[in-house]
Amino acid sequence: MNPIITTLIIIGIVLLIIAAIVLFVKWKLNSVTRKYLNMNLKQTADLIGKGLKEEVTTPKPISNVSAVYKPRLMRDFPDMSYERFLDMANTALTSILVAIQTGNTDSIKDATDTVKQKVINIVAGNNSRNTVEHYDDIKIHRTAISDYRSTSDTATAVFEISFQCFHWLEGEKKSSRPENPTQYAASVTLSYGKEFAENATNLTYSHNCPNCGAPVYAVGGKIVCKFCGTGITEDIYKSWLVSAYNFIK
Repeated sequence: MNPIITTLIIIGIVLLIIAAIVLFVKWKLNSVTRKYLNMNLKQTADLIGKGLKEEVTTPKPISNVSAVYKPRLMRDFPDMSYERFLDMANTALTSILVAIQTGNTDSIKDATDTVKQKVINIVAGNNSRNTVEHYDDIKIHRTAISDYRSTSDTATAVFEISFQCFHWLEGEKKSSRPENPTQYAASVTLSYGKEFAENATNLTYSHNCPNCGAPVYAVGGKIVCKFCGTGITEDIYKSWLVSAYNFIK
C-alpha cells in the first residue's frame, strides 16, 4: 500500500479516536451535571460564567452599624456632620492607595506615623521586587461606620468602605492592567486625642485653651482645661488622624 495512503489512514483513525474521547467526556460531564445539578453541560457553563461576572461586578459587603454608632458620634462631635466623617474616611483610603502606587506618602494627609510607615514598607517590598503596585480608577460604592469608642480624652471611629479598582503589579511577568476591576472592602480608623497626636509629626492643632494655650483633648460635654481650669466651648474644628487601615477579606 502506498505509504502516503497508510499515513492518512493512521491520521484518520487517530482523529476518530480523539473525537470519540471528546464525545465520551462531554457525555460523562453532561451526566454528572444532570445528576447533581439538574442542568446540562451548557447550562452549567453559563451558570459558572454568570458567577464569575458577578464576582467582578458585585460590591463587597461591609458592616453597617450606623444605627448604633452614628448617634453617639454626633453626640460627642456635634460640630462635625456625619457626611464629613464619611468623606474623611474615603479621602484617607484613596490617598493611601495613591501613595502605594506613587511611592510618595506626602499624599496621605493627617495620618499617624504608624500608617505612613505601613505604606512605606509596602512600597519598599514592591521596590525590592522591581514592581509598581497599581490601584487605578478607584470607585467607592459605599461607606459606613462599623465601630465607635470614646473616653473623656479620646475617640476612635472605624469606617468600612466597599470599593472597586483595577489592581495590578507592573513589572511582574505577563502582568498588565486587567480587563475587569477587582472588588474590595477596607476599614479606615479615624482617631482623636492626645495619644494619637503624639504618634504623628508636623501637625498643627487649633484646639488649644484660649487662656493658657495648652492643647485640649476632650470628647463631648463641658470641657475644662486641665492646666488652668478655664472652661472651653467646643465649637472649633477638631483634629482627627487616620490611625489604621486594613483590607477586609
